[in-house]
Amino acid sequence: AQESRGLGDVYKRQALFNRVQLQINPEAGTPDLPTYKRLDNYRKGVPDYQLEQLYYQFGRYLLIASSRPGNMPANLQGIWNYQLRAPWDGKYTTDINVEMNYWPAEVTNLEELHKPFLEMVRELSENGREAAREMYGCRGWVLHHNTDLWRMTGAVDRAYCGIWPVASAWLCQHLWDRYLFSGNKEYLKKAYPIMKSASQFFVDFLVEDPNTGYLVVVPSNSPENAPRWIKKKGNLFAGITMDNQLVFDLFSNTCEAAKVLGEDVLFCDTLISMRRQLPPMQVGQYGQLQEWFEDWDHPQDHHRHISHLWGLYPGYQISPYRSPILFEAARNTLIQRGDPSTGWSMGWKVCFCCLLYTSDAADEE
Repeated sequence: AQESRGLGDVYKRQALFNRVQLQINPEAGTPDLPTYKRLDNYRKGVPDYQLEQLYYQFGRYLLIASSRPGNMPANLQGIWNYQLRAPWDGKYTTDINVEMNYWPAEVTNLEELHKPFLEMVRELSENGREAAREMYGCRGWVLHHNTDLWRMTGAVDRAYCGIWPVASAWLCQHLWDRYLFSGNKEYLKKAYPIMKSASQFFVDFLVEDPNTGYLVVVPSNSPENAPRWIKKKGNLFAGITMDNQLVFDLFSNTCEAAKVLGEDVLFCDTLISMRRQLPPMQVGQYGQLQEWFEDWDHPQDHHRHISHLWGLYPGYQISPYRSPILFEAARNTLIQRGDPSTGWSMGWKVCFCCLLYTSDAADEE
């Protein structure tokens, strides 16, 4: 009973909220203005460090208010919704949105709030085995671009978004990141079979491209976007850049986890060999990072998804030190996509801007 009371205290809002403090240039003080005027001034370039602190804590508060152990993860509407039919059915969109909800969990010291999402990943890995077997004849587990309270894993909605069988790789990155923050091997023993199973799916699912010899994910799409020459939204292709990045990191993380646990040397040899055969990232005719294997990008494409920059963030593959050419191509892609977009897209662009050392652009976002 005493232990239960202690846990209850930890999960109180103030206990979670107050465990982190952020101070940026505290000597500057806080302007004696309403928030809307501070925002207006900030857009005009007037420094307001305390507004930045407020935004940081507001993001933490949103996760505190919408994700608690023992409950459902935060979905597109957070958790509370007043409508009988919520926008996008109140589902969990797994080609960016639900993952983005949990980016603050580890880095802002809210690891307990990550648990509902990680538990959902475990449940999806169980349901996803049937989808992998019945839809594709593969081992392991698969998840497409959406799921819900009942942990559906098959392809739903339209061809330009629904037939995207790579969400399991993205979700497994959260499992690995949780280990990197905690160093907890007992946790990793539970997470590793889920990562291994996701890797097994792609071992079976990848096919050799007859023109290049690369191993590719097919059919798939670059989430919710299409080349400009596509007149209808039926954009299924092979070797999508985001897919290659996701599978690359899944194989890498699975092998690192296996090394920590001292398991599956032969399986990891297979993953490393197949990883070498994935298509490399490419720079296109406009100096951009190509979204598709072919050079189909257009500088006037201002689509809200910038999925092919996954390797920059939240992935780890594009670096100014290890891959300066790709780093510059990522910068060009971001410039060509432009700033105005939907709210979640602007949030992703802020992360890109910070990693690309374009702090002024991040402020404007």
